[in-house]
Amino acid sequence: MEDINMKNKEIDNKKRVFVMAEMAASYEGDPKIAEFIIEKSAEAKADGIEFQMRDLDTYIIPSDVDYQQTKDLCLSQDDWGRLIEKAFSLGLDVWANVYDLASAKFSKDKKIKGFKFHSSVLENEDLIKEVIQTKKPLLLSIGGIEEEEIKKTLDFIYSIDKKVEIYLMYGLQNFPTKPEGVNLNFIKELSEKFNLPWGYQDHSEPTSPASNYMSILAIGRGASIIEKHITHNRALKGVDYEAALNPDEFADFVKDIRIVNNIINKKPEEVSSDELQYKEYKTLMKVVATAEIKPGDNFSKDNIAVVRAKKGEIKGKNLKFLLNKKAKQNYQKFEPIKRNEFFKIGIFITARLKSKRLSLKAIKPILGKPMIDWMIERLRHCNIEPIVMMTSTNPQDDPLVEIAKKQGIDYFRGSEEDVLLRIRDCARKFDVDLIVSTPADNPLVEPIFIEKMIERNFEKNFDFCEVEGLPIGCGTYGGAYVISREAVEKVCQIKKDSDTEIWGRFFKESGKFKCEVLKVQDPNIYRPQYRLTVDEEKDFELVSESLNRNKMKIYVLDKGVYGSIVVTAKTREEAVKIIKAEDEFIKEER
Repeated sequence: MEDINMKNKEIDNKKRVFVMAEMAASYEGDPKIAEFIIEKSAEAKADGIEFQMRDLDTYIIPSDVDYQQTKDLCLSQDDWGRLIEKAFSLGLDVWANVYDLASAKFSKDKKIKGFKFHSSVLENEDLIKEVIQTKKPLLLSIGGIEEEEIKKTLDFIYSIDKKVEIYLMYGLQNFPTKPEGVNLNFIKELSEKFNLPWGYQDHSEPTSPASNYMSILAIGRGASIIEKHITHNRALKGVDYEAALNPDEFADFVKDIRIVNNIINKKPEEVSSDELQYKEYKTLMKVVATAEIKPGDNFSKDNIAVVRAKKGEIKGKNLKFLLNKKAKQNYQKFEPIKRNEFFKIGIFITARLKSKRLSLKAIKPILGKPMIDWMIERLRHCNIEPIVMMTSTNPQDDPLVEIAKKQGIDYFRGSEEDVLLRIRDCARKFDVDLIVSTPADNPLVEPIFIEKMIERNFEKNFDFCEVEGLPIGCGTYGGAYVISREAVEKVCQIKKDSDTEIWGRFFKESGKFKCEVLKVQDPNIYRPQYRLTVDEEKDFELVSESLNRNKMKIYVLDKGVYGSIVVTAKTREEAVKIIKAEDEFIKEER
Protein backbone atom coordinates (compact mmCIF):
# COMPACT_ATOMS: atom_id res chain seq x y z
CA MET A 1 0.00 0.00 0.00
CA GLU A 2 2.93 2.38 0.63
CA ASP A 3 3.98 2.23 -3.03
CA ILE A 4 0.41 2.99 -4.13
CA ASN A 5 0.19 6.03 -1.88
CA MET A 6 3.48 7.46 -3.12
CA LYS A 7 2.51 7.00 -6.75
CA ASN A 8 -0.87 8.63 -6.33
CA LYS A 9 0.57 11.45 -4.29
CA GLU A 10 2.82 12.32 -7.22
CA ILE A 11 -0.19 12.29 -9.54
CA ASP A 12 -2.15 14.56 -7.19
CA ASN A 13 0.68 17.08 -7.16
CA LYS A 14 0.48 17.66 -10.91
CA LYS A 15 -0.43 21.29 -11.44
CA ARG A 16 -2.40 21.23 -14.65
CA VAL A 17 -6.06 20.29 -14.23
CA PHE A 18 -7.03 17.70 -16.82
CA VAL A 19 -10.11 18.83 -18.76
CA MET A 20 -12.17 15.90 -20.07
CA ALA A 21 -14.75 16.36 -22.81
CA GLU A 22 -17.60 13.97 -22.08
CA MET A 23 -19.33 13.07 -25.34
CA ALA A 24 -21.71 10.66 -23.60
CA ALA A 25 -24.52 9.85 -26.06
CA SER A 26 -24.61 13.30 -27.67
CA TYR A 27 -23.44 11.80 -30.94
CA GLU A 28 -27.02 10.43 -31.45
CA GLY A 29 -25.68 7.13 -32.81
CA ASP A 30 -24.13 8.97 -35.80
CA PRO A 31 -20.34 8.62 -36.33
CA LYS A 32 -20.29 11.91 -38.28
CA ILE A 33 -21.72 13.81 -35.32
CA ALA A 34 -19.20 12.05 -33.09
CA GLU A 35 -16.38 13.24 -35.37
CA PHE A 36 -17.71 16.79 -35.16
CA ILE A 37 -17.77 16.68 -31.35
CA ILE A 38 -14.22 15.27 -31.30
CA GLU A 39 -12.99 18.07 -33.56
CA LYS A 40 -14.65 20.76 -31.44
CA SER A 41 -13.24 19.26 -28.24
CA ALA A 42 -9.75 19.42 -29.73
CA GLU A 43 -10.29 23.00 -30.96
CA ALA A 44 -11.35 23.98 -27.45
CA LYS A 45 -8.02 22.58 -26.22
CA ALA A 46 -9.49 19.95 -23.95
CA ASP A 47 -6.92 17.41 -22.73
CA GLY A 48 -8.99 14.34 -23.40
CA ILE A 49 -12.32 12.96 -24.47
CA GLU A 50 -14.41 10.19 -22.95
CA PHE A 51 -16.28 7.65 -25.06
CA GLN A 52 -19.17 5.64 -23.59
CA MET A 53 -18.82 2.25 -25.24
CA ARG A 54 -21.46 -0.49 -25.05
CA ASP A 55 -21.87 -3.81 -26.78
CA LEU A 56 -25.57 -4.38 -27.30
CA ASP A 57 -25.50 -8.17 -26.86
CA THR A 58 -23.50 -8.20 -23.62
CA TYR A 59 -24.69 -4.97 -22.00
CA ILE A 60 -28.50 -5.01 -21.92
CA ILE A 61 -31.38 -7.47 -22.26
CA PRO A 62 -33.95 -6.96 -25.06
CA SER A 63 -36.86 -6.56 -22.65
CA ASP A 64 -35.24 -3.62 -20.82
CA VAL A 65 -37.05 -0.31 -21.20
CA ASP A 66 -33.87 1.35 -22.51
CA TYR A 67 -33.02 -1.40 -24.99
CA GLN A 68 -34.24 0.36 -28.14
CA GLN A 69 -32.50 3.62 -27.32
CA THR A 70 -29.30 1.74 -26.52
CA LYS A 71 -29.57 -0.10 -29.82
CA ASP A 72 -30.07 3.18 -31.70
CA LEU A 73 -26.95 4.63 -30.08
CA CYS A 74 -24.63 1.66 -30.54
CA LEU A 75 -21.74 2.06 -32.96
CA SER A 76 -19.77 -0.73 -34.55
CA GLN A 77 -16.27 -1.53 -33.36
CA ASP A 78 -14.97 -0.27 -36.70
CA ASP A 79 -16.64 3.08 -36.04
CA TRP A 80 -15.18 3.28 -32.54
CA GLY A 81 -11.77 2.37 -33.89
CA ARG A 82 -11.89 5.25 -36.38
CA LEU A 83 -13.13 7.67 -33.74
CA ILE A 84 -10.33 6.69 -31.35
CA GLU A 85 -7.76 7.22 -34.10
CA LYS A 86 -9.25 10.61 -34.99
CA ALA A 87 -9.20 11.83 -31.40
CA PHE A 88 -5.66 10.57 -30.96
CA SER A 89 -4.53 12.31 -34.18
CA LEU A 90 -5.96 15.62 -32.88
CA GLY A 91 -3.94 15.38 -29.66
CA LEU A 92 -6.72 14.22 -27.35
CA ASP A 93 -6.24 11.49 -24.78
CA VAL A 94 -9.01 8.93 -25.18
CA TRP A 95 -10.68 7.39 -22.15
CA ALA A 96 -13.01 4.42 -22.62
CA ASN A 97 -16.05 4.35 -20.34
CA VAL A 98 -16.87 0.66 -20.72
CA TYR A 99 -20.02 -1.09 -19.50
CA ASP A 100 -19.37 -4.66 -20.66
CA LEU A 101 -16.60 -7.20 -21.31
CA ALA A 102 -16.81 -6.98 -25.09
CA SER A 103 -16.18 -3.22 -25.06
CA ALA A 104 -13.35 -3.61 -22.55
CA LYS A 105 -11.60 -6.28 -24.61
CA PHE A 106 -11.95 -4.19 -27.76
CA SER A 107 -10.65 -1.01 -26.12
CA LYS A 108 -7.58 -2.45 -24.46
CA ASP A 109 -5.78 -2.89 -27.78
CA LYS A 110 -6.53 0.66 -28.96
CA LYS A 111 -4.75 3.97 -28.41
CA ILE A 112 -6.53 4.86 -25.21
CA LYS A 113 -5.12 6.59 -22.17
CA GLY A 114 -7.23 4.75 -19.65
CA PHE A 115 -10.61 3.41 -18.59
CA LYS A 116 -13.55 4.69 -16.64
CA PHE A 117 -16.05 2.71 -14.59
CA HIS A 118 -19.50 4.16 -14.09
CA SER A 119 -20.78 3.53 -10.56
CA SER A 120 -23.45 1.23 -11.99
CA VAL A 121 -20.90 -1.37 -13.17
CA LEU A 122 -18.79 -1.68 -10.02
CA GLU A 123 -20.49 -4.96 -9.09
CA ASN A 124 -19.22 -6.58 -12.30
CA GLU A 125 -16.02 -8.16 -11.01
CA ASP A 126 -15.15 -9.82 -14.32
CA LEU A 127 -15.25 -6.44 -16.05
CA ILE A 128 -13.04 -4.90 -13.37
CA LYS A 129 -10.51 -7.74 -13.70
CA GLU A 130 -10.38 -7.36 -17.48
CA VAL A 131 -9.65 -3.65 -17.26
CA ILE A 132 -7.15 -3.80 -14.38
CA GLN A 133 -5.03 -6.29 -16.31
CA THR A 134 -4.35 -3.63 -18.96
CA LYS A 135 -2.22 -1.66 -16.43
CA LYS A 136 -3.86 1.55 -17.63
CA PRO A 137 -5.11 4.34 -15.33
CA LEU A 138 -8.64 4.04 -13.99
CA LEU A 139 -11.30 6.67 -13.35
CA LEU A 140 -13.67 5.36 -10.70
CA SER A 141 -17.05 7.10 -10.70
CA ILE A 142 -18.40 7.04 -7.13
CA GLY A 143 -21.45 9.33 -7.28
CA GLY A 144 -24.30 7.91 -5.22
CA ILE A 145 -22.15 5.18 -3.60
CA GLU A 146 -21.66 4.74 0.14
CA GLU A 147 -18.16 4.96 1.55
CA GLU A 148 -18.15 1.32 2.60
CA GLU A 149 -18.99 0.23 -0.96
CA ILE A 150 -16.15 2.36 -2.28
CA LYS A 151 -13.73 0.75 0.18
CA LYS A 152 -14.80 -2.73 -0.90
CA THR A 153 -14.33 -1.84 -4.57
CA LEU A 154 -10.87 -0.43 -3.92
CA ASP A 155 -9.88 -3.48 -1.89
CA PHE A 156 -10.97 -5.71 -4.76
CA ILE A 157 -9.02 -3.65 -7.30
CA TYR A 158 -5.88 -3.64 -5.16
CA SER A 159 -6.17 -7.40 -4.68
CA ILE A 160 -5.62 -7.68 -8.45
CA ASP A 161 -2.97 -4.96 -8.82
CA LYS A 162 -1.55 -2.97 -5.91
CA LYS A 163 0.04 -0.41 -8.22
CA VAL A 164 -2.98 0.52 -10.30
CA GLU A 165 -3.41 4.26 -10.90
CA ILE A 166 -6.85 5.36 -9.66
CA TYR A 167 -8.74 8.65 -9.67
CA LEU A 168 -12.01 8.99 -7.77
CA MET A 169 -14.58 10.76 -9.93
CA TYR A 170 -17.44 12.52 -8.18
CA GLY A 171 -20.63 13.82 -9.77
CA LEU A 172 -24.40 13.43 -9.66
CA GLN A 173 -26.11 12.67 -12.95
CA ASN A 174 -29.55 14.21 -12.45
CA PHE A 175 -29.56 16.00 -15.82
CA PRO A 176 -29.27 18.70 -14.83
CA THR A 177 -27.91 18.58 -11.28
CA LYS A 178 -28.76 21.35 -8.84
CA PRO A 179 -25.66 22.80 -7.18
CA GLU A 180 -27.28 22.51 -3.75
CA GLY A 181 -27.23 18.72 -4.09
CA VAL A 182 -23.45 18.49 -4.59
CA ASN A 183 -21.14 17.85 -1.63
CA LEU A 184 -17.53 18.61 -2.55
CA ASN A 185 -16.45 18.14 1.06
CA PHE A 186 -17.50 14.49 0.79
CA ILE A 187 -15.18 13.77 -2.13
CA LYS A 188 -12.41 15.89 -0.61
CA GLU A 189 -12.53 13.88 2.62
CA LEU A 190 -12.79 10.62 0.70
CA SER A 191 -9.75 11.55 -1.38
CA GLU A 192 -7.70 12.24 1.73
CA LYS A 193 -8.89 9.06 3.48
CA PHE A 194 -7.93 6.78 0.59
CA ASN A 195 -4.98 8.93 -0.47
CA LEU A 196 -6.25 9.14 -4.05
CA PRO A 197 -6.53 12.10 -6.42
CA TRP A 198 -10.02 13.03 -7.51
CA GLY A 199 -12.01 14.63 -10.28
CA TYR A 200 -15.36 16.35 -10.64
CA GLN A 201 -18.01 15.42 -13.22
CA ASP A 202 -20.27 18.41 -13.72
CA HIS A 203 -23.89 17.99 -14.80
CA SER A 204 -25.19 21.48 -14.01
CA GLU A 205 -27.80 23.20 -16.14
CA PRO A 206 -25.59 24.56 -18.97
CA THR A 207 -27.00 28.10 -19.08
CA SER A 208 -26.80 28.67 -15.32
CA PRO A 209 -23.80 30.25 -13.52
CA ALA A 210 -23.35 26.91 -11.73
CA SER A 211 -22.17 25.40 -15.01
CA ASN A 212 -18.90 27.24 -14.47
CA TYR A 213 -18.66 27.95 -10.78
CA MET A 214 -19.18 24.35 -9.65
CA SER A 215 -16.09 23.21 -11.56
CA ILE A 216 -14.14 26.23 -10.32
CA LEU A 217 -15.10 25.37 -6.75
CA ALA A 218 -13.97 21.79 -7.36
CA ILE A 219 -10.56 22.97 -8.57
CA GLY A 220 -10.28 25.13 -5.48
CA ARG A 221 -10.97 22.05 -3.34
CA GLY A 222 -8.25 20.08 -5.12
CA ALA A 223 -9.82 18.36 -8.15
CA SER A 224 -7.24 17.04 -10.64
CA ILE A 225 -9.76 16.31 -13.40
CA ILE A 226 -12.78 18.26 -14.59
CA GLU A 227 -15.25 16.40 -16.79
CA LYS A 228 -17.84 18.35 -18.77
CA HIS A 229 -20.48 17.25 -21.24
CA ILE A 230 -20.31 18.56 -24.81
CA THR A 231 -22.93 18.23 -27.55
CA HIS A 232 -23.18 19.26 -31.19
CA ASN A 233 -26.33 21.39 -30.82
CA ARG A 234 -28.24 21.64 -27.55
CA ALA A 235 -31.21 23.34 -29.24
CA LEU A 236 -32.08 20.05 -30.94
CA LYS A 237 -32.70 18.49 -27.51
CA GLY A 238 -31.14 15.19 -28.47
CA VAL A 239 -29.77 12.50 -26.19
CA ASP A 240 -27.82 13.76 -23.15
CA TYR A 241 -28.38 17.41 -24.08
CA GLU A 242 -29.64 18.54 -20.64
CA ALA A 243 -26.23 19.13 -19.05
CA ALA A 244 -24.15 19.51 -22.22
CA LEU A 245 -22.44 22.62 -23.56
CA ASN A 246 -22.45 23.64 -27.20
CA PRO A 247 -18.98 23.70 -28.81
CA ASP A 248 -18.50 27.47 -28.41
CA GLU A 249 -19.63 27.29 -24.77
CA PHE A 250 -17.30 24.38 -24.14
CA ALA A 251 -14.36 26.35 -25.58
CA ASP A 252 -15.12 29.27 -23.23
CA PHE A 253 -15.46 26.80 -20.35
CA VAL A 254 -12.00 25.35 -21.02
CA LYS A 255 -10.48 28.84 -21.15
CA ASP A 256 -12.04 29.70 -17.79
CA ILE A 257 -10.73 26.48 -16.25
CA ARG A 258 -7.21 27.23 -17.49
CA ILE A 259 -7.33 30.72 -16.01
CA VAL A 260 -8.57 29.49 -12.64
CA ASN A 261 -6.08 26.61 -12.64
CA ASN A 262 -3.19 29.01 -13.26
CA ILE A 263 -4.35 31.37 -10.52
CA ILE A 264 -4.76 28.66 -7.91
CA ASN A 265 -1.44 26.98 -8.66
CA LYS A 266 0.77 30.03 -8.66
CA LYS A 267 3.75 29.83 -6.37
CA PRO A 268 3.95 32.67 -3.84
CA GLU A 269 7.13 33.97 -5.48
CA GLU A 270 5.70 33.99 -9.01
CA VAL A 271 5.20 37.41 -10.54
CA SER A 272 2.90 37.69 -13.55
CA SER A 273 3.36 40.07 -16.46
CA ASP A 274 0.28 41.95 -15.24
CA GLU A 275 1.87 42.41 -11.83
CA LEU A 276 5.09 43.55 -13.45
CA GLN A 277 3.19 46.04 -15.57
CA TYR A 278 1.41 47.35 -12.49
CA LYS A 279 4.69 47.52 -10.60
CA GLU A 280 6.03 49.73 -13.38
CA TYR A 281 3.40 52.28 -12.37
CA LYS A 282 5.43 53.17 -9.33
CA THR A 283 8.41 53.95 -11.58
CA LEU A 284 6.51 57.02 -12.76
CA MET A 285 7.82 58.64 -9.59
CA LYS A 286 11.35 59.87 -10.33
CA VAL A 287 13.93 62.17 -8.77
CA VAL A 288 13.62 65.70 -10.15
CA ALA A 289 15.04 69.10 -9.34
CA THR A 290 12.74 71.29 -7.22
CA ALA A 291 14.99 74.31 -7.64
CA GLU A 292 17.72 75.45 -10.01
CA ILE A 293 20.90 73.40 -9.54
CA LYS A 294 24.36 74.31 -10.84
CA PRO A 295 27.43 72.10 -11.32
CA GLY A 296 29.15 71.62 -7.96
CA ASP A 297 25.99 72.22 -5.91
CA ASN A 298 25.21 69.55 -3.35
CA PHE A 299 22.05 67.58 -3.89
CA SER A 300 19.77 67.90 -0.87
CA LYS A 301 16.14 67.63 0.08
CA ASP A 302 15.95 71.37 -0.54
CA ASN A 303 16.61 71.00 -4.26
CA ILE A 304 15.51 67.46 -5.24
CA ALA A 305 12.37 65.42 -4.57
CA VAL A 306 10.44 62.40 -5.80
CA VAL A 307 7.84 63.63 -8.29
CA ARG A 308 5.81 62.03 -11.07
CA ALA A 309 8.05 62.26 -14.14
CA LYS A 310 7.39 59.54 -16.67
CA LYS A 311 10.59 60.15 -18.63
CA GLY A 312 12.82 60.53 -15.62
CA GLU A 313 15.91 58.35 -15.20
CA ILE A 314 16.41 57.87 -11.46
CA LYS A 315 13.75 56.00 -9.47
CA GLY A 316 12.51 57.52 -6.25
CA LYS A 317 14.06 54.81 -4.10
CA ASN A 318 17.53 55.92 -5.26
CA LEU A 319 17.19 59.52 -4.09
CA LYS A 320 19.13 58.65 -0.93
CA PHE A 321 22.21 57.88 -3.03
CA LEU A 322 22.19 61.46 -4.41
CA LEU A 323 22.07 63.32 -1.11
CA ASN A 324 25.26 65.34 -0.45
CA LYS A 325 26.62 64.32 -3.87
CA LYS A 326 27.85 67.21 -6.04
CA ALA A 327 25.92 67.86 -9.25
CA LYS A 328 27.79 67.39 -12.52
CA GLN A 329 25.53 69.60 -14.64
CA ASN A 330 22.87 72.30 -14.65
CA TYR A 331 19.23 71.51 -13.84
CA GLN A 332 16.20 73.72 -14.14
CA LYS A 333 13.27 73.40 -11.73
CA PHE A 334 11.26 70.21 -12.43
CA GLU A 335 13.96 68.80 -14.69
CA PRO A 336 14.59 65.07 -14.03
CA ILE A 337 18.00 64.28 -12.57
CA LYS A 338 20.19 62.35 -15.00
CA ARG A 339 21.52 58.89 -14.27
CA ASN A 340 25.03 59.98 -15.20
CA GLU A 341 25.21 61.77 -11.87
CA PHE A 342 26.09 58.26 -10.68
CA PHE A 343 27.61 56.70 -13.76
CA LYS A 344 27.62 57.26 -17.49
CA ILE A 345 26.08 54.36 -19.40
CA GLY A 346 26.62 53.32 -22.98
CA ILE A 347 25.16 50.56 -25.14
CA PHE A 348 27.78 48.84 -27.27
CA ILE A 349 26.50 46.68 -30.13
CA THR A 350 29.20 44.14 -30.90
CA ALA A 351 28.93 43.73 -34.66
CA ARG A 352 30.99 42.14 -37.42
CA LEU A 353 30.19 40.72 -40.84
CA LYS A 354 32.54 37.73 -40.81
CA SER A 355 30.01 35.02 -39.90
CA LYS A 356 30.58 31.81 -41.85
CA ARG A 357 27.38 29.97 -40.84
CA LEU A 358 25.15 32.82 -42.02
CA SER A 359 26.92 35.29 -44.27
CA LEU A 360 26.41 39.01 -43.51
CA LYS A 361 23.58 38.15 -41.11
CA ALA A 362 23.58 41.52 -39.30
CA ILE A 363 22.67 43.34 -42.50
CA LYS A 364 20.39 40.71 -44.04
CA PRO A 365 17.12 42.48 -44.81
CA ILE A 366 13.86 41.90 -42.95
CA LEU A 367 10.90 43.84 -44.33
CA GLY A 368 13.24 45.96 -46.40
CA LYS A 369 15.72 46.97 -43.72
CA PRO A 370 18.81 45.32 -42.20
CA MET A 371 18.24 43.02 -39.24
CA ILE A 372 20.45 45.21 -37.07
CA ASP A 373 18.13 48.18 -37.66
CA TRP A 374 15.38 46.29 -35.82
CA MET A 375 17.76 45.78 -32.91
CA ILE A 376 18.71 49.47 -32.80
CA GLU A 377 15.03 50.42 -32.69
CA ARG A 378 14.46 48.12 -29.70
CA LEU A 379 17.52 49.42 -27.87
CA ARG A 380 16.29 52.99 -28.21
CA HIS A 381 13.52 52.03 -25.75
CA CYS A 382 16.22 51.96 -23.06
CA ASN A 383 16.57 55.75 -23.20
CA ILE A 384 20.34 55.38 -22.94
CA GLU A 385 22.97 57.34 -24.86
CA PRO A 386 25.31 56.71 -26.45
CA ILE A 387 24.30 53.67 -28.48
CA VAL A 388 27.49 52.67 -30.26
CA MET A 389 27.98 50.41 -33.27
CA MET A 390 31.17 48.73 -32.04
CA THR A 391 32.84 47.01 -34.97
CA SER A 392 36.32 46.22 -36.26
CA THR A 393 38.83 48.05 -38.44
CA ASN A 394 38.42 45.43 -41.18
CA PRO A 395 37.07 47.12 -44.37
CA GLN A 396 34.55 44.26 -44.60
CA ASP A 397 32.69 45.95 -41.74
CA ASP A 398 32.31 49.31 -43.49
CA PRO A 399 28.56 48.71 -44.14
CA LEU A 400 27.99 48.64 -40.38
CA VAL A 401 29.51 52.08 -40.02
CA GLU A 402 27.24 53.37 -42.77
CA ILE A 403 24.20 51.93 -40.98
CA ALA A 404 25.27 53.67 -37.75
CA LYS A 405 25.52 56.99 -39.58
CA LYS A 406 22.13 56.49 -41.20
CA GLN A 407 20.55 55.57 -37.85
CA GLY A 408 22.12 58.56 -36.13
CA ILE A 409 24.04 56.54 -33.56
CA ASP A 410 27.77 56.58 -32.75
CA TYR A 411 30.28 54.05 -34.03
CA PHE A 412 33.66 52.76 -32.97
CA ARG A 413 36.22 50.65 -34.81
CA GLY A 414 38.73 48.60 -32.87
CA SER A 415 40.50 45.26 -32.55
CA GLU A 416 39.22 42.63 -34.97
CA GLU A 417 39.63 39.52 -32.79
CA ASP A 418 40.06 40.89 -29.26
CA VAL A 419 36.50 41.91 -28.42
CA LEU A 420 37.34 42.76 -24.81
CA LEU A 421 40.05 45.13 -25.99
CA ARG A 422 37.54 46.69 -28.40
CA ILE A 423 35.06 47.15 -25.52
CA ARG A 424 37.75 48.73 -23.32
CA ASP A 425 38.87 51.16 -26.01
CA CYS A 426 35.29 52.06 -26.89
CA ALA A 427 34.52 52.77 -23.22
CA ARG A 428 37.58 55.00 -23.03
CA LYS A 429 36.56 56.98 -26.11
CA PHE A 430 33.02 57.63 -24.89
CA ASP A 431 34.05 57.89 -21.23
CA VAL A 432 31.48 55.28 -20.19
CA ASP A 433 31.41 53.90 -16.63
CA LEU A 434 28.80 51.17 -17.11
CA ILE A 435 28.67 49.21 -20.35
CA VAL A 436 25.68 47.42 -21.86
CA SER A 437 27.17 44.91 -24.28
CA THR A 438 24.87 43.16 -26.74
CA PRO A 439 25.82 41.16 -29.86
CA ALA A 440 24.28 42.16 -33.18
CA ASP A 441 22.84 38.67 -33.74
CA ASN A 442 20.17 39.21 -31.07
CA PRO A 443 17.57 41.50 -32.68
CA LEU A 444 14.99 40.56 -30.02
CA VAL A 445 17.12 41.60 -27.05
CA GLU A 446 14.96 42.80 -24.13
CA PRO A 447 15.34 46.52 -23.29
CA ILE A 448 13.32 46.28 -20.09
CA PHE A 449 15.77 43.73 -18.68
CA ILE A 450 18.68 45.97 -19.60
CA GLU A 451 16.94 48.60 -17.50
CA LYS A 452 16.52 46.10 -14.65
CA MET A 453 20.21 45.16 -14.72
CA ILE A 454 21.18 48.82 -14.53
CA GLU A 455 18.80 49.29 -11.59
CA ARG A 456 20.40 46.30 -9.88
CA ASN A 457 23.72 48.14 -10.00
CA PHE A 458 22.38 50.76 -7.59
CA GLU A 459 21.91 48.01 -5.00
CA LYS A 460 24.79 45.63 -5.73
CA ASN A 461 27.45 47.74 -7.47
CA PHE A 462 28.51 44.70 -9.53
CA ASP A 463 31.30 44.14 -12.04
CA PHE A 464 29.30 41.86 -14.32
CA CYS A 465 25.56 41.13 -14.63
CA GLU A 466 23.50 38.83 -16.84
CA VAL A 467 19.89 37.65 -17.15
CA GLU A 468 18.84 34.05 -16.54
CA GLY A 469 15.55 32.55 -17.73
CA LEU A 470 14.74 34.37 -20.96
CA PRO A 471 14.97 32.68 -24.37
CA ILE A 472 18.50 32.63 -25.73
CA GLY A 473 19.02 35.92 -27.53
CA CYS A 474 16.52 37.92 -25.47
CA GLY A 475 18.77 38.16 -22.45
CA THR A 476 20.11 34.69 -21.71
CA TYR A 477 23.48 33.58 -23.11
CA GLY A 478 24.69 36.70 -24.84
CA GLY A 479 21.46 38.66 -25.27
CA ALA A 480 22.86 41.47 -23.15
CA TYR A 481 25.37 41.91 -20.36
CA VAL A 482 26.07 44.90 -18.14
CA ILE A 483 29.69 45.32 -17.05
CA SER A 484 31.68 48.01 -15.33
CA ARG A 485 34.44 49.77 -17.22
CA GLU A 486 36.73 49.23 -14.24
CA ALA A 487 36.24 45.45 -14.53
CA VAL A 488 36.93 45.53 -18.29
CA GLU A 489 40.14 47.46 -17.69
CA LYS A 490 41.24 44.91 -15.12
CA VAL A 491 40.43 41.92 -17.36
CA CYS A 492 42.44 43.43 -20.22
CA GLN A 493 45.41 43.75 -17.87
CA ILE A 494 45.38 40.15 -16.64
CA LYS A 495 44.07 38.14 -19.61
CA LYS A 496 46.45 36.22 -21.83
CA ASP A 497 44.13 35.41 -24.72
CA SER A 498 43.94 37.71 -27.72
CA ASP A 499 40.85 36.05 -29.24
CA THR A 500 38.06 37.03 -26.85
CA GLU A 501 34.94 36.69 -28.98
CA ILE A 502 33.46 34.59 -26.13
CA TRP A 503 34.41 36.69 -23.14
CA GLY A 504 31.87 36.15 -20.33
CA ARG A 505 34.06 33.48 -18.77
CA PHE A 506 36.81 36.02 -18.04
CA PHE A 507 34.51 37.60 -15.47
CA LYS A 508 32.55 34.60 -14.18
CA GLU A 509 35.37 32.06 -13.83
CA SER A 510 38.25 34.15 -12.52
CA GLY A 511 36.92 34.65 -9.00
CA LYS A 512 38.15 38.23 -9.10
CA PHE A 513 34.87 39.96 -9.93
CA LYS A 514 31.51 40.54 -8.33
CA CYS A 515 29.01 38.86 -10.64
CA GLU A 516 25.22 39.19 -10.48
CA VAL A 517 22.44 37.15 -12.09
CA LEU A 518 19.01 38.68 -12.68
CA LYS A 519 16.64 35.71 -12.55
CA VAL A 520 13.37 35.80 -14.46
CA GLN A 521 10.45 34.70 -12.27
CA ASP A 522 7.52 35.44 -14.56
CA PRO A 523 6.18 32.08 -15.86
CA ASN A 524 4.81 33.81 -18.96
CA ILE A 525 8.29 34.38 -20.33
CA TYR A 526 10.47 31.90 -18.43
CA ARG A 527 11.72 30.01 -21.48
CA PRO A 528 15.47 29.36 -21.08
CA GLN A 529 15.32 26.30 -23.34
CA TYR A 530 14.28 28.27 -26.43
CA ARG A 531 16.56 30.19 -28.79
CA LEU A 532 15.75 33.46 -30.51
CA THR A 533 19.30 34.37 -31.43
CA VAL A 534 20.38 34.37 -35.08
CA ASP A 535 23.23 32.03 -35.88
CA GLU A 536 21.94 30.00 -38.81
CA GLU A 537 19.44 30.39 -41.65
CA LYS A 538 16.72 28.65 -39.60
CA ASP A 539 17.16 31.19 -36.81
CA PHE A 540 16.87 34.02 -39.31
CA GLU A 541 13.67 32.53 -40.72
CA LEU A 542 12.08 32.43 -37.28
CA VAL A 543 12.94 36.05 -36.45
CA SER A 544 11.94 37.22 -39.93
CA GLU A 545 8.58 35.48 -39.73
CA SER A 546 7.95 36.98 -36.31
CA LEU A 547 8.73 40.52 -37.40
CA ASN A 548 6.92 40.03 -40.68
CA ARG A 549 3.68 39.14 -38.91
CA ASN A 550 4.17 42.01 -36.46
CA LYS A 551 2.55 39.89 -33.76
CA MET A 552 5.32 39.48 -31.24
CA LYS A 553 4.15 38.84 -27.70
CA ILE A 554 5.43 42.03 -26.13
CA TYR A 555 4.29 44.42 -23.46
CA VAL A 556 5.12 48.06 -24.05
CA LEU A 557 5.76 49.67 -20.67
CA ASP A 558 6.71 53.21 -19.74
CA LYS A 559 10.19 52.55 -21.09
CA GLY A 560 11.25 49.53 -23.02
CA VAL A 561 9.69 46.41 -24.36
CA TYR A 562 8.90 43.42 -22.20
CA GLY A 563 8.23 39.81 -23.07
CA SER A 564 9.32 39.34 -26.69
CA ILE A 565 8.16 36.12 -28.32
CA VAL A 566 7.04 33.28 -26.11
CA VAL A 567 7.56 30.22 -28.27
CA THR A 568 5.89 27.04 -27.08
CA ALA A 569 8.00 24.77 -29.26
CA LYS A 570 10.95 22.48 -28.66
CA THR A 571 12.71 23.15 -31.98
CA ARG A 572 13.14 26.10 -34.30
CA GLU A 573 11.31 24.24 -37.05
CA GLU A 574 8.34 23.68 -34.76
CA ALA A 575 8.42 27.29 -33.66
CA VAL A 576 8.19 28.52 -37.25
CA LYS A 577 5.18 26.27 -37.81
CA ILE A 578 3.52 27.61 -34.67
CA ILE A 579 4.01 31.20 -35.74
CA LYS A 580 2.57 30.45 -39.16
CA ALA A 581 -0.35 28.38 -37.91
CA GLU A 582 -1.32 29.87 -34.54
CA ASP A 583 -1.96 33.39 -33.38
CA GLU A 584 -3.00 32.50 -29.87
CA PHE A 585 0.47 32.29 -28.31
CA ILE A 586 1.31 35.82 -29.41
CA LYS A 587 -0.35 39.18 -28.97
CA GLU A 588 -0.25 42.14 -31.29
CA GLU A 589 2.08 44.92 -30.21
CA ARG A 590 0.14 47.60 -28.42
